[in-house]
This record gives sequence, C-alpha cells and structure tokens, in this order.
Amino acid sequence: MAVRFVRKLEKYGRLSKTECQVIVDVSQNTRKIAARKSILHEDENSQKSCVILSGLACRYKIFEDGARQIVGFLVPGDFCEGYAHQPEYHLGTLSQCLIAYLDNDALAGIMDEYPRISRNLWRTSKAEAAVLREWLVNIGRRPADKRVAYLICELCTRLDGSDVDVAGGCALPVSQIELADATALSTVHINRVLSRLRDNKLVTLQRRSITIKDLGRLKAYAQFQDAYLQLPKSA
Repeated sequence: MAVRFVRKLEKYGRLSKTECQVIVDVSQNTRKIAARKSILHEDENSQKSCVILSGLACRYKIFEDGARQIVGFLVPGDFCEGYAHQPEYHLGTLSQCLIAYLDNDALAGIMDEYPRISRNLWRTSKAEAAVLREWLVNIGRRPADKRVAYLICELCTRLDGSDVDVAGGCALPVSQIELADATALSTVHINRVLSRLRDNKLVTLQRRSITIKDLGRLKAYAQFQDAYLQLPKSA
C-alpha cells in the first residue's frame, strides 16, 4: 500500500529504486482506523508523522461552542507531518483508513541522506499550500452552489484512481454535515445547495455519501480549474 506514497512523491520528481524502497521500508508501521475516528488531537504532541494509504481523512479545528471547521482533506498518498510541539489542528478519518506511521527522527535521517526525497516532501508541502489558498478563494468569493460543486470536483480529482471511482465520476464518503463544515455553510444551507445540485442531476445523495456520475458536467458547472492541484502532465 505504501506504493501510493511513493507515487505521490514521484509526482514532484523522479526517484531511484533505492529511494522508492527506502520510502516503502519506513512506511511499514500501519494501522487501520475506523470511519470518523481521531488520528491526532489538537492538544496531543506527536513524535510520528503519518501517511494516508487508503481512505479519506481531514484536518479540522473545534471551537468553544463545538462548531467544527474542516481546513483540508487528506487522500491516499498524502503526508501529514507530526509535531514535536502542540499541533495546529485535529486530524481524523472520514472513511475507514489505513495509516502508516513514520518516526520523525528516522524520517529526518532519510531526508539528510536522500536529498531528492527531502526535495519532493518539500514540494508536497508547497502543493498543499496552493490547495489551501484555493480554499480561501472558494469560501471567500464563490456563491454557495459553486463553492460546494468546486470542492466536490477537487475531491474527485484528487481521488482519481482510488477505490471511489465510478464510471465517469466518483462516490465520495462524505456526509452533508462534513461538506458544510468544509465550506462554512450551515446544515440548512448545505441541504438546499445539494438539493439544487441533485435536481440539476449533477449529484446523487445518500446518508453518508455523495455520488457524481458525470464529473465533466459538474466541473463545467463549477468552472473548475485543476492547475492548483499540480497534477502530473500526460505524456
């Protein structure tokens, strides 16, 4: 399963067979975590980083009144750096996930010994920053229906090739509440938005999932541009 982490890093530069094997070897400490469970609490110090090998996870903040803001989704191959000091957010699963835990000291040694691995990890952090900037634009300026459609398109695009694929689209293991928490909308508002998308035959709704059968139509509706995702170009 660590091959997904290898593929993610190789998006940002070719790695040798030895470097790929080093990544696989350091990703052997794995654990399955059920859906909607905590991986890391905001007040928990961690000496380990983690990689999502399968499933869907998210970063989020919890406010004093119990409200939650999701600030990012993690898909297979995504790396989440551990913190020696207090983390900035919670990390939790949305679907059942397989997580690889990487010892931070061992990872630091690998980065010192293999500069190309270090370079590619740095490039992944730059790509994540680009996604965060797009989220700010999405929440700040797009109308609610386009905002939700845009985020759904992003998730489907990032999950391309994973086990959520359906013919021409994808099936997202996210609830309406989770989409509301990621788009700064109330549950009432998100229900209205998703109902409009459903009535336009752009999505199909279930209790804890959303199915998109024609991703091309949804991308056109949202005016989705994927350049910020820094996807590998076709040969």
